[in-house]
Amino acid sequence: MFKLLASWGFLVGSVLGGIAAVLHFGFDPGRVFMYYLGPYYLVCTLMQYVWPEQPNRFEKGEVLTDTISNGAMVAVGSIQNFLTHALIAATGSGLLFHFGVLDDSLAARHLPLAVQVLISFLTFDFMFYVTHRLAHEVDFFWRMHSVHHCAHRLSVLNASRAHPIDLIWRRIVPAFVVFQTGVSQEAFIMSGVIGSVLATITHMNVNFKFGILNYVIGTNEVHRWHHSNNIDEAKNFSVFMLWDHLFGTFVLPKGKSRPAHLGLFNENFYPLHNFWGQLFVPWNWKRMKARQLAAETAQASPANPRPASPPSSTTTSNTPDGEGVIA
Repeated sequence: MFKLLASWGFLVGSVLGGIAAVLHFGFDPGRVFMYYLGPYYLVCTLMQYVWPEQPNRFEKGEVLTDTISNGAMVAVGSIQNFLTHALIAATGSGLLFHFGVLDDSLAARHLPLAVQVLISFLTFDFMFYVTHRLAHEVDFFWRMHSVHHCAHRLSVLNASRAHPIDLIWRRIVPAFVVFQTGVSQEAFIMSGVIGSVLATITHMNVNFKFGILNYVIGTNEVHRWHHSNNIDEAKNFSVFMLWDHLFGTFVLPKGKSRPAHLGLFNENFYPLHNFWGQLFVPWNWKRMKARQLAAETAQASPANPRPASPPSSTTTSNTPDGEGVIA
């Protein structure tokens, strides 16, 4: 019971703290990051060594790769913020309102702030679900998104392990749709902070127990299944689990606390802990697939009739058409 209360207390307290910080710092994203989100990320990282769910055993090159990835995320975040501001300037209160297709009185910004924040959060999370699922099920997008899934464990540090293009498009598209509702910038900032707080918890290597809350929020207990290298388990695409329930992609097996293996399937030729190698994965994709096919063919030859077995488990690829089997 103590673990359940502590887990709920941390999640609720973190969200309320984020809301209070946004209000206190006058909706200034820079100050909210400096005085709340930045320290919050640090606390979440340190908690992994105080209350770990899995032992903190690092693989060769893992820390360096994740450190560079976090630095790259800051740079990409600057580009993303610029594009978001350009988006706001171009669309204003939303294209339909901007061009008079809908009367401005229908824009969400005329609603109370709390309602706007809810609209912004739900709209962004729905589009995050859509783009995230596309990143898994469409080969072109999976080539980039596979970078985020190559780590063998969940950690706050590798939450930022992502291809820059994947990171940008899966943020800009949801943001664009959110602004079409006509919400205010203040509501968008508030919902963004709430989303950042919750998204950080999804990757925490902390022994939380959320109980029934797992069916509502994408906690770390839920999200670790998303990182399974078994396609039947690698679901749970949203932060607010409503969309996964509605579209049949919610996975939380009873009696099991985690997947057998996290990471990619057939990763022999994948640049697992190599930032620069991961950066060029989309362009080297066909070459990696060809090397994998050649290795499998050689293993299945008459001189060696037994087919190659995956390094960790008997799973399927990360995309339904098999294109995820690349390394």
